[in-house]
Amino acid sequence: MNEYTAVFWDWNGTLIDDLDYNIDCINRIIGKMGRKPIDRKEYYDAFGFPVVNFYKKLGFDFDKESYVKVADEYIAAYNAQADDVPLRKGVREALAVYADKGLKQYILTASEKKIVEHGLACRGLDKYFTEVLGLDNFLAGGKVEVAKKYLSEHPQQGKCVMIGDTLHDLETASELGMDCVLLKGGHTAEEKLLDSGAPVVDHPNDTYRYVLPTGRGYQKTAVDLSFVSKYKSFYDDLKNTNKTEDW
Repeated sequence: MNEYTAVFWDWNGTLIDDLDYNIDCINRIIGKMGRKPIDRKEYYDAFGFPVVNFYKKLGFDFDKESYVKVADEYIAAYNAQADDVPLRKGVREALAVYADKGLKQYILTASEKKIVEHGLACRGLDKYFTEVLGLDNFLAGGKVEVAKKYLSEHPQQGKCVMIGDTLHDLETASELGMDCVLLKGGHTAEEKLLDSGAPVVDHPNDTYRYVLPTGRGYQKTAVDLSFVSKYKSFYDDLKNTNKTEDW
């Protein structure tokens, strides 16, 4: 089992559950242009990096309309209620467990750095991260060069793993010499993830078996959390039957 010292997290679709919200934002732009809205399947079929190609697959012609204008409209729509987008199930637990085990944690994203930093702060997650590696604009280009520059200036001691939800995350990890674990339910169809050959899990806190060797206690953590859940259910049952006065 690899002894990882750092985890590089993707943001959109990995830590935050913004798939449907993202589709809604895209449809607002498409609707203004009199085009038919897309559904999740159409989104999955078109999605990829660089994002400009994603828009082209949706029918945008950037010889006739400005990509910067479309991207600006999307960001305005997305930021309107971005603070209300929920975290994915298991995120807080996973971040806390990896921090407890002494792993450094980073965000590596194709989103604008300042937007992600704000998103972390408003959710109380910024304390977990050594650095946010993001873009200095909103055009959602690739993130490999951002990471390469940072890692050349801040070389990591030990092995690193990336956790993401897209094939681009897998490609990025490969370019950086990292292993990768992929999450279902993000911005890539499940069948594409399963065909990639990378480990694929349901939730961020399902990544332990690939990231933490058993000798570092992840099994104990899972048992402890299960006990808390069962204890609460037991206590609630007692309360509902008016038997808590004996406690």
